[in-house]
Amino acid sequence: MSLTTFSTGLSGLAANSQGLNVIGNNLANLNSVGFKASNISFTDVLGSTFGTLGNAKSGNTAHIGLGTQVSGVRSVFTQGSVQTTNNPLDVAIQGKGFLVADNGGVRQYTRAGNLHMDSDGNVVTENGSAIQGYTRNQTTGLIDPNQGLSSIKIPSGLNDPAPTSLFELAMNLDAGAPDGAQFNTSFQVYDSLGKPHLATLTLEKSITGGATPVTKWHFDITVPNNEVAGVAATDTDQRSLITGNVSTGPDAGGLLFDNTGKLTSAWLGTDPSTPPALANLTIPGTSVTLPLMASGASLSTAGIEWKLLGDSGAPNVSGFASPSEISASTQNGAAAGSLNSLAIQSDGTVSAVFSNGKTVNVAQLVLAQFRNVDGLVAQGGGAFAESSASGPSLVGAPGEGGRGQLTGGALEQSNVDLATELTKIITFQRGYQANARVITLTDQIMQETMNLRQ
Repeated sequence: MSLTTFSTGLSGLAANSQGLNVIGNNLANLNSVGFKASNISFTDVLGSTFGTLGNAKSGNTAHIGLGTQVSGVRSVFTQGSVQTTNNPLDVAIQGKGFLVADNGGVRQYTRAGNLHMDSDGNVVTENGSAIQGYTRNQTTGLIDPNQGLSSIKIPSGLNDPAPTSLFELAMNLDAGAPDGAQFNTSFQVYDSLGKPHLATLTLEKSITGGATPVTKWHFDITVPNNEVAGVAATDTDQRSLITGNVSTGPDAGGLLFDNTGKLTSAWLGTDPSTPPALANLTIPGTSVTLPLMASGASLSTAGIEWKLLGDSGAPNVSGFASPSEISASTQNGAAAGSLNSLAIQSDGTVSAVFSNGKTVNVAQLVLAQFRNVDGLVAQGGGAFAESSASGPSLVGAPGEGGRGQLTGGALEQSNVDLATELTKIITFQRGYQANARVITLTDQIMQETMNLRQ
């Protein structure tokens, strides 16, 4: 009597035991971030082939196998659910891509987006692998993919101050005000050291033309003279940023309005014979430089632009018969600032927000995709390595080439389906029991055979 049923049953025990191991691993990682469940598959083991009654044309042959064996264990790379977190460096991938990490010089790929900073400010995975991406070009200040991949490091210390180079005032100048009426408003400008200075815009209405009145508002923009280098602290004058001299009144430039209250022209200096077309003004005027401040700091070396035209091209200064007032005031300077928070955009851009209101894009996360994700080799800790079966990684920015997009402040959860795994447990358990029964019955049959001699 053949004893192959022992080895056949034993192969079934081993195969179903491996199946339970896979299910156990899936269930153990039910709450592991970015974990991908595994599926196990089996194939038969060919034992022997022999002919039976019949001839070659009848095809009467018999195949008796020697049981089963594991043919493969593959990860299932379906999308897991996305859960919002409170960590700004957490990131969930929605698509087929993988984050790229460097583990001691070995490149790895992961879907686990629970990132954090190490003691050196590098963005790393839970196991300490440095996340790779495109970084900021120090010359241009822009994220530069041409520099290749490198570790992403969050800046420490203070963000550099920014001197004011542009300001915008949305305001109305009262068309009903009498000739000679004045209106003042103040706004801050920052120097190269990030120190604020209170600039004052002084305007004075001028009506000329007799029977055909023409409405102008002359102006000057000043800062306290005692904040200028070389001036005594007790000085109470105002220094004109337009003329470079001590201000004598609002006579450094002018604004012209038509009879509908629309701003039609603006200039620096004395009134021109032919008013120029309306355009933004750059302060100071020709052949004048902005003063050096008492601290040694300078104001914007390129001048300060007064933005008179809004983004739509329409003037943001009007001359209607309503009280003179400011409805909005903005400028682009800032003091030095400390890091307040971080944010990751859908395209992978890592933005640092500083206390001075400035936002700096410090890097961009990249995603890798593969022609055959089933060929990736698991490394543990949610990491994978490429192989000849997976093909080389195709790295690029999120949102490009079908790699998927990122969701900041969120994590992709495990894609393990609890109901499916519990059902498989029952299947493998029954398979194990059945194969154990085959071995038991084979043993009984062998015992009966041994008893034939008695």
